[in-house]
Amino acid sequence: MDVLHLVVDCHTLYCVWRTLEKALASLFNSRIMQLHGSFQDLRQGDSSVSIYMQQAKSLFDELAAASRPMSLEDFNLYVFRGLRGEFKDLVTSLITKAEPMSYAGLHNHLLTHEFLQKNSLQSIDATTSLLPSSLLL
Repeated sequence: MDVLHLVVDCHTLYCVWRTLEKALASLFNSRIMQLHGSFQDLRQGDSSVSIYMQQAKSLFDELAAASRPMSLEDFNLYVFRGLRGEFKDLVTSLITKAEPMSYAGLHNHLLTHEFLQKNSLQSIDATTSLLPSSLLL
């Protein structure tokens, strides 16, 4: 970032310091707001649980690195909010826990649910393909 234009009229080191501090604070605050906005917009869509959780963890880590860590409760809430509808029942049971789940614990629960969903859909498809076509109508 070119900052010379910001301090060209400064005649003291104090003035340079304060000018840069204000300029960088504004950028910093904008970045924090951008990260929070990205969390609010985060949706699983067609992504796997692993990719979705990596995206969420990346935002979580960036906020922590910017000295604005997010609580686990808020992290979980944003993750729950962005999940596909098929996770509704799981979210209902996880949200009632007394303590917020860690990233690893939440990731494991979601992976297990995703695995079970895929297997149950495959077994339904397999069963359906075995039925006589007259029963499928």
